[in-house]
Parts: sequence; C-alpha cells; structure tokens
Amino acid sequence: MKGEHPAIAIGFGLNGSTAEAGRGREVLLRPDSVDHLLASLKKQWKRYRGELRLCQKHFSAEAVHRSRVATRRLLSAVELLAALLPPGEVEKARRALKRHLDVFGDLRDTQVQLVAVGSLPRRFAAAPVFRAYLRKREARFSKRTRKAIKRVKTKRLGELIAALRTEATARAQEHPPAVLATRLLRQVNKAFSRTVKLRSRITPQDPRTIHSTRVAFKQFRYMVEALAHDLRGISPALLEAMHDYQTMMGNIQDNEVLLQVFDKFAAREKVTPELAEPSRGELELRRQRLIEKFLGSADQLLQFWVPAGVRRSAGRPGPQQPRRNAAR
Repeated sequence: MKGEHPAIAIGFGLNGSTAEAGRGREVLLRPDSVDHLLASLKKQWKRYRGELRLCQKHFSAEAVHRSRVATRRLLSAVELLAALLPPGEVEKARRALKRHLDVFGDLRDTQVQLVAVGSLPRRFAAAPVFRAYLRKREARFSKRTRKAIKRVKTKRLGELIAALRTEATARAQEHPPAVLATRLLRQVNKAFSRTVKLRSRITPQDPRTIHSTRVAFKQFRYMVEALAHDLRGISPALLEAMHDYQTMMGNIQDNEVLLQVFDKFAAREKVTPELAEPSRGELELRRQRLIEKFLGSADQLLQFWVPAGVRRSAGRPGPQQPRRNAAR
C-alpha cells in the first residue's frame, strides 16, 4: 500500500451502494488513503493527549477550546475506522471521547450565552441582571469542569486506540487499496445521506429538527476533513463553507439553550413579567431571524457532496427544499 498511487474515481448513490463513476460528481480519493488515515489517527491521538494535558495543567478558555477541537478530530478519525472494522470495536473508543466532550458542555454553553447576551439590543431590558446570573453560572461550571478534566485518564483510551490501529492495519493488508478507499467513501456517504434525510424533515417551528440535522452534518463534515488530504475537489474554501453552514445551525441551537436558561433564571430570580416578557420576546425574535437565515441557505448542503444518482434541476427546488419564507 506504500508509495504513490493515482487517485481513483468512485461514485455513490444515496443508498450507500457503489455506482458507476460519472453519474454524479466524481469523488476522487487516493487508494492509499487508509495509510494516511492510520497515520492521522496516530497524530490526532498525540495531539489529543497534548491538549488534554495542557488543559489539565493550565486551565483556560483557550485550553478548553483547543482540547475540544482535538477531541473532535480524533473522534472523526475513529469513526472513519468503522468502514474497516466491526462497529463494536470502534464504539468503546467513541463513547470515551464523547464523555470527554460532555465534560465541557455546560461551561461552553454558558460562555456562548454571555457573548450572545452582550450582542442583544437595548430592548433586552433584563440584560444586566441576566448577565450577572450567567457570570455566576460560568464561575460554577468553570470550577466543576476544572476538577472533572483533571479526572480524565487516557491509559484505557490509549489501549483502545492502539488496538484499533493494529486491527485496521491488519485488515488493510487483506484487501486491495481501491477496495479500502471505496469503503471509506461509503462511510462518508452514509453520514451525508443521513444528513440529507434529516434536512428533508426540518420543520421551522421545531428547532429540534435543525439540531438533529446539525449533529449529523457535524459528523459528515469532520469525516471529510479527516480525508481532505486524499480527496480531490475538497478545497479550503469548501471546508470553510461547511464550517459556516454548521455555524448557522449551531447559532440556532445556542439560542434555544439560551431561552431555556433565561426561563430558569426568570423563575428562580422571580423576575417580574414586565421585565421578563419583553426580554424573552427579543430571544424569540432572534430565533426566528436565525432560522430564516439558515433556511435561506439550507440547500447549500447539496453542494458539499454530490453522490451519484442525485438529480437536481437548476432553478427548481427539490423535494427537500423549503420555501424561503417557511419560517415567517
């Protein structure tokens, strides 16, 4: 598998089956991409440990961010191994990394909420007292997260990652490189297909449907990034566009969590209706605007990855496309 190999073109249908290349956009992936994936897994594991140790030793917002990013990138490489290994062998490492990400959840949400409150208009009359409430939550979650992150151990996870690399290397010797590349692309296509399916089920009145789409898209996006070195046609500009697309959905989810926290704050602090209702109205208006903005660009999803067999007529909305005023 070592050495230089020409890229191969493999097409996929939305059902994940191999199809004749050229029916959709050709997906070009180097046949030795599995070698690079395994090398990347080793590199991401080293980076993950380094960022975790730094966060444990010098806890800060920046250290937390870097540790979260390193965890997600390692997770994407692990999830791609599911194309080569039985799901059960990958799941233990996946769960361990998910638990690490959960450690940061409340703190990250509160920090995002503080930024959001700072950007709200003056009509958000409850901003000063709500900001003070969030500051107290941030201090509490920071203290809790600092303790929790110090308890994160890597020995068992390291054993799991090493076992995955050994098993994947052995499996890679049993099949031609092109077969392995096909399996990797099928794994990415599966993640994309799930995203498209959830995208078609979005209901503007139910932000949870957007959140579900975001979770699926995030998995797809990180897989593409993990293989970007070996994928032809995946440019930095496209990766940036995928990041921006995910951010639009993330902003909606962040606003949903902010609404829930505000309701909790208003009840706990016994905020008067005269103060609470107009402020909550601002958050609801913000949610509407964020949803409208996303729905105006929602079909950009179909430009990121075009499996074979997908047909769209220029200028005609497909069956999954909502009207631009659907959230109005």
